[in-house]
Amino acid sequence: MENGRHDFCYDGTIEGLLCVYIRCISMKVRPLSIKPDYMVIGTPYEDRYIFIRSDVKRADLLYKYVGECSSAEVQQMLLDCFLTSLPNKELDLFELVCRAIRYGARIAEDYEDPTMHRIQMAIRDLYRESQLLVSGLKFCVESDVSIAELNPRNCVLPLIKRKILSNPTYDDLLAYDKRHALLLLRHGAENEIIDIHKLSIPPVNGSKLLYETFWPYVLNGRSCTCNGLTKRKSDGLDSLWRIA
Repeated sequence: MENGRHDFCYDGTIEGLLCVYIRCISMKVRPLSIKPDYMVIGTPYEDRYIFIRSDVKRADLLYKYVGECSSAEVQQMLLDCFLTSLPNKELDLFELVCRAIRYGARIAEDYEDPTMHRIQMAIRDLYRESQLLVSGLKFCVESDVSIAELNPRNCVLPLIKRKILSNPTYDDLLAYDKRHALLLLRHGAENEIIDIHKLSIPPVNGSKLLYETFWPYVLNGRSCTCNGLTKRKSDGLDSLWRIA
């Protein structure tokens, strides 16, 4: 691939990131940087970024192709690393995708390569933190709704979602990851994870304020908006992250 100064911006989803990789591969360029849009829009550097629209179907095709060229293990590494706090993970994952397509499954065992080593260590840290967090997670009760506030280093909520929901102690619940701006909501038999990065709301702290800010969205129906809260289209998240 050619080396060019190309900065790319995506919507913050795994699907959006895979669409950036598709553009880079088609352009035969290596990205200089890749950033989620909430880190770019409104900054003095916004004009230098090429925004790539997310397309779930195209992203899924690339994801499947990576698996065909390599293995399910490499696919899982891609999904897991996306949830980590690894600096410049978008660039490291681009290398992972390119190497998976070129060299196949053996890249997963290449512990001597600095990029693969960083990815492996980041994934280990992700699972270690998720296990520690879920074992010590405490919920407060506000108007019969169990509420927890999280501040994890890695984006562990998709990993611990099933464990939280399987706990018979909690019925209606709201878990808020303030570092990654994610909400896990459950009301009755329905549950979902919502990305609230783009909301113009003041910082929310404490179970009472969390309940007053976000729970009306659940009560008023999932297709509505409440306090500016809207559900991100996430069909591809359930297929690619395998978090359902």
